[in-house]
Amino acid sequence: MISNALTLIGDKPITTLTSNDRAPTVANALYDNIVKNELSRHRWSFALRKAQLSLTVDTPIDSDYRSIYQLPPDMLILVKINPLVDYQIYGDKLYCNLSSALHCDYILDVAESEWPYYFAKMIEYALAKDFATSIRDSSAARQEMTNEYLNASANAMAMDSQQHPQTPFRDSPFTRVRF
Repeated sequence: MISNALTLIGDKPITTLTSNDRAPTVANALYDNIVKNELSRHRWSFALRKAQLSLTVDTPIDSDYRSIYQLPPDMLILVKINPLVDYQIYGDKLYCNLSSALHCDYILDVAESEWPYYFAKMIEYALAKDFATSIRDSSAARQEMTNEYLNASANAMAMDSQQHPQTPFRDSPFTRVRF
């Protein structure tokens, strides 16, 4: 993906990230943050996981919450918890007033081998967008790659949203008054 991103901005592809050349240095510095940022921007179906949270033996310091749960170590973003209760996240712990089973849906930092092609292509453009100014010193190339990235991002989100059924609207007084 890094080589493809470099090719997109008109640079030479690389075969190793261990040299002290400009491209591998920039790629090593930016890659992980770009990928984690992109994984965090959307509820990607391939990165969505469920887990039961473990109640810790820690005692909350203040009286706002009674219980502390350990969040999954591979979690990037918490999507929702079940049952729905008020909570606050501090570091890698979730504080709430529930002392029974608590489940969560979250976004995981997924390995490249598990990425669908549409996400991988979007990452190539996200890398190319940031590489354009860092490696090529070209604001024109950055603008072009930004446009390509925005298109690839919209396509990836649309394709990913088709991976699960649509949730129908439920009847409610708010939807009935529209007719």
